[in-house]
Amino acid sequence: MKINDRKIALLFVGFFLLVIYAVPITQAIVEYGKEKHIQAFDLLIDATVTPIHRAHALHTQAIHMAALSDSMHDILADTQALSNGRLAEVLDEALVALSGLKKDAMTVNRHVTLDSALPQFRIFDTLVQQCNAVYQNAGEPQSGASLDSIKILVRHLTQMYPEFGAMTIPWLLAHNCRYIFWNDKYLRPYEKEMENASVFATTVRPQMQYFRYMLFQDLGDRGVLGRDGWFFYKPDVDFLVRPYIRDSRSIVIDPNKKVITEDPLAAIVTFKKQLTARGIDLLVVIVPGKPSIYPEMLSPGLKSSASGTFSHSLDMLRDLHQYGVEAVDLFHPFVQERLNDIQAGDSLYLQKDTHWRGRAVRLAARLVANRIKRYSWYTAGTTEYTIDSVIIDRIGDVGNMTTLPVFKIHALSLAFAPEKTKCYQVYAVERNAAGGVTQQTLYKDDFHDSRILVLGDSYSRIYQTDEPRSAGWISHLAYELSQPVASIVNDGGASTLVRESLSRRAKLLAGKKLVVWEIVERDFRFGEAGWKDVSLYP
Repeated sequence: MKINDRKIALLFVGFFLLVIYAVPITQAIVEYGKEKHIQAFDLLIDATVTPIHRAHALHTQAIHMAALSDSMHDILADTQALSNGRLAEVLDEALVALSGLKKDAMTVNRHVTLDSALPQFRIFDTLVQQCNAVYQNAGEPQSGASLDSIKILVRHLTQMYPEFGAMTIPWLLAHNCRYIFWNDKYLRPYEKEMENASVFATTVRPQMQYFRYMLFQDLGDRGVLGRDGWFFYKPDVDFLVRPYIRDSRSIVIDPNKKVITEDPLAAIVTFKKQLTARGIDLLVVIVPGKPSIYPEMLSPGLKSSASGTFSHSLDMLRDLHQYGVEAVDLFHPFVQERLNDIQAGDSLYLQKDTHWRGRAVRLAARLVANRIKRYSWYTAGTTEYTIDSVIIDRIGDVGNMTTLPVFKIHALSLAFAPEKTKCYQVYAVERNAAGGVTQQTLYKDDFHDSRILVLGDSYSRIYQTDEPRSAGWISHLAYELSQPVASIVNDGGASTLVRESLSRRAKLLAGKKLVVWEIVERDFRFGEAGWKDVSLYP
């Protein structure tokens, strides 16, 4: 090869390497300059550091459980310690420790979580059962047998999660590779993180989104532009066009999406059984998504006559009934109520938001309250409430999720106008002996004395804890029942996260007769954290 040819080849190779590595090097420099962690190192950290820290943490927690089991043994042998409530304290600490240990055991790294139904995790549920048995039978011979079982199981835990020495670290790292380098559950979200954090993407993407919207009315991957300026949340639409979540086709419908392995119906049935064992009823409330009730505003090819007729939630309502789970049907009443839109001067849903308006809030509360009143244990409340209307400006969440409003080039920007909507605030009324009103205060939950606990998502949060406050469907449910309720709400997390929150605060179930579980229909497929079984600890 001639010298000139060699120089050309070296220049070509150098240019090729520059093109390949310019992007990650630039990204690393920018992240280092902003004092952020360098994301390109995350994969290396998860392959080497994370498994060592995880193994050490699991071993430490297993040893802690062994110490707690020894404490239980000492307390049972000490009549005075048994009588002063020390056993209950240690058992509470053990149950919390078991919950944390199971969670850490299931969490391999930042993206990969193992299925809680795997055989190796049954030991945790068995330990919980035995801890409960020790508490219930404290001072009886049965408690000793349960404690012996706990000690055997804890010994097995310490064997499952041994302390790793220098000689076993290579095996640990090799074992961990299958959860990273050959695992799409890790690589796909890692790739997505890299895309979202890319300095090039974050610089160019807003301009491209803006011009795509201006030229093609494209809202991006989070929104769908309907008719007459209506915005729809894309997961709401995807829920309707994809197969029913319990249909076998859902598993393989799109290989680029997360494979669906969890059954929402099974999780709901399990939750019902857990509540039934405590003498508590379960009432499921499936909230229709906006396109289910206003399909004609999504596409001119759809007619208003299709309203409430083609949602997979109708199949879920049928399946829930077959498995003995009570559920309130909001679909048919919402279809009837939308016939009053012209007379009412508004729709049941906000035009540029995923959520419902005040009319739908009050209707849902009334329907659920009517069902609650038919329970045999129900007694009418004695709290007096009143309602006052207020107009608020609501910034649509679909528009915000597109990130279009934050785009600015000098004076060029796009901001979607707020939407005025009427809300109905609920006030508790206090009267003096003569019957005169002395005070009106915004509705508040009663976690201590209420017999009803509401679990929900953003449909339970809107107007309730954000503007104008105490105007959400939870307040109106209390208004219809003339008594306050308790509530736990998690935006997008009604599928699993809200039950995990309840599990950590299970004492809230004391004195409860009913759990009302509100779930927006799209969460049957797209619920944050999926549909896991969650243990309810005492």
